[in-house]
Amino acid sequence: MPLSSTQPPTSTMELASPMQVLPSELLIEIFVFCTYNDAFFPLTLGSVCKLWRETVEFSPRIWQRISMADEGSIIRSRFLARTWASKSKPLPFDVDINAECADMILPLLAPLLPSISRWRHFTLTGEREEERTLLVSEEPATPCTDLVINFADYDSDDDETEGRATFTRQYPTSDRYTMTVWVHEIPASTILMPLDFTNLTIFECVFTGQHTHPLAVIDFLSVCPQLEAFYFWGWTHEDASLTTAPPTVHLPNLKTMTLKSTCMTRSLLTSIHAPSLTQLYLAHLNVDFQLPPYYSEDGDSEDEANDPSQSPSSDHATGMGLRTFLSRSRPALRVLEMDFSDMRTKDFRFVFSRLDVLEEFLIVASDMSDKVINLLKPYESCDSPVRVRLPNLKKLALYNCQRLSGDAIVEAVSARAEYTDANASSKLQTVSQVEVVDCEGFTSRHGQTLAKTLGNRLRLH
Repeated sequence: MPLSSTQPPTSTMELASPMQVLPSELLIEIFVFCTYNDAFFPLTLGSVCKLWRETVEFSPRIWQRISMADEGSIIRSRFLARTWASKSKPLPFDVDINAECADMILPLLAPLLPSISRWRHFTLTGEREEERTLLVSEEPATPCTDLVINFADYDSDDDETEGRATFTRQYPTSDRYTMTVWVHEIPASTILMPLDFTNLTIFECVFTGQHTHPLAVIDFLSVCPQLEAFYFWGWTHEDASLTTAPPTVHLPNLKTMTLKSTCMTRSLLTSIHAPSLTQLYLAHLNVDFQLPPYYSEDGDSEDEANDPSQSPSSDHATGMGLRTFLSRSRPALRVLEMDFSDMRTKDFRFVFSRLDVLEEFLIVASDMSDKVINLLKPYESCDSPVRVRLPNLKKLALYNCQRLSGDAIVEAVSARAEYTDANASSKLQTVSQVEVVDCEGFTSRHGQTLAKTLGNRLRLH
């Protein structure tokens, strides 16, 4: 039957879809509800039609839940994280991570760390479970500046994982967070992106035997170019040396470095280029066993001083590491502390001759001999009548140095103080404080003698 001439064409008779006539506010609410069950639903919604695509693209509320897992491509996860963080601006967002391997937590979260001030809720599932409400700050976005890496054995440590927090506020009212991860292995640079952390702490675990390799540490440092402070606390396992030169990692902003209880000292110092370093702390590096072979460099020859030591292998490693570090970086080091950490006499000579701006030198429980303390005395050289090593030294502290004789301490420090007192200038400082504590060869008689030169600059405990 033919259509009536008064009947409109079929196309104009079609009614608009109910979804097409919904107010945009209600449509957004429906889309937000959909994301509760599927965080990736915005991608599906945007492919339906032009209206939905525009609604999704320009509605930050629809992008407020970011979900990632350690399945599939880390590159895709990183892209999705950046997309959600960008499209949800300026609103806060929730972060859901499923990591069956705890080592993947940092790689997955890395793209979102610069936006942590917008995080509203953090949920972690997988090898470790955690749920936290974070502080949403109205201040300008600040990155997560501090990272702590702990080695953990999840098989034997299950009871302790409950109270662990990936993010903790640095101060009760601060919007700055410290990130802490517990790993089996340090994530490789190949699955990371450049990180903005300025402070890095790495703890090995002596209780479970969890540890890392120097190349893994060096590789991780290569993705932390903004570091200003690096703290490594290991334990003295014997398998931490190298037979070929490690790669060099450039840390132009590094100002403070601490290496404690590790046999990696030479490897780490040899690989790090840190021209801005001003403070170096070496602690508990002495070991009484032979370290594995290391590739040969200038200075590896025997010490002509032939001074005996209780830790000859680690003395050699520490000294060679410092030699390479100082030669490459040429830092304006102002503080050097060595606690149960030693070097050969030839290494002390090398180091003292290159630290022209060092202001504080502290050494604890050292096997250093009288030959080392004598290096602090003024000496004559071919190009100058008298020279002084460590010309800017203001504070000298000797604790538990049992091989030093009291006579050598008095002679070296008195000669130095008398000369620098008489010739102090902008390029030559005089000592302002000398501490001699529990050095067996230094008696009360030596203290009285030295006090005649130093006066109240001498501190004896």
